[in-house]
Amino acid sequence: MRLYAQMYGYVKRRYKKDGIQLHRRLHLRTAQRDALLVILAAASGSADAWSFFGLGHAFVANMTGNTVLIGISVFHIAFDMAHPLVALGGYVLGTAAGTVLNRRVHAGAIWAQSVSLTLLLEALFLALAESVWVAAHHHPGHGLELALLGWIAIAIGLQSGSMLQLRIPGVVTTYITGTWTVLTSGITLLVSRQARAVRDRTKLEESFELQGAVLAAYFFAAALSGWAFRSAADLVGAIPTLAVLLVAVYTIFHHAGA
Repeated sequence: MRLYAQMYGYVKRRYKKDGIQLHRRLHLRTAQRDALLVILAAASGSADAWSFFGLGHAFVANMTGNTVLIGISVFHIAFDMAHPLVALGGYVLGTAAGTVLNRRVHAGAIWAQSVSLTLLLEALFLALAESVWVAAHHHPGHGLELALLGWIAIAIGLQSGSMLQLRIPGVVTTYITGTWTVLTSGITLLVSRQARAVRDRTKLEESFELQGAVLAAYFFAAALSGWAFRSAADLVGAIPTLAVLLVAVYTIFHHAGA
């Protein structure tokens, strides 16, 4: 957090010189923003695969799954409660922090500099987790495994808390149940030729493209992480780290050049 505060202060001083407010909307087009969302969805899919296969069969983005696992473990001793509970706690903490860090994002903003800085913090969290993962030769002990799980969940929560402040309808980059629901509902309305769906056909179709891309990115990133576990375990944590870092660095420098 100290490193984040230093970076935050540096960027704030830098843009103040140019008369640019820190939370001002970025000069990003919607299409660019949507591409960044797809990359963030890929980061979440790969992080979920990392935690499920390598850190005790719990999720760092899919809190629906963790809630089910915690419920099952109440009456089934064979099920582990600690891992999904730690992941859920870390995610809640990270989401709260991401929300606070981006509380001044204006409604309707395509992007905000505070979101970029929060994603940079997330990338640093993931990079540290990846370093520990490699140092432990992909088999951390029980205590370290729980610590890594909670740490990564905090990182993903940071992303959730920050992205929610952008209020993008029907899209969340860290869990896909809501995206599936909105996509299915929209297609059903369109196919059944409901009046409002026909009237907003173009807008709905544009939403379908983004929602479909987010779902595909999540799926293929999880599949890539599954391959990495078999063939290149050192890369498992690098996949989500590099994805988030790419988005953070691109938006920070894009804003600097605006």
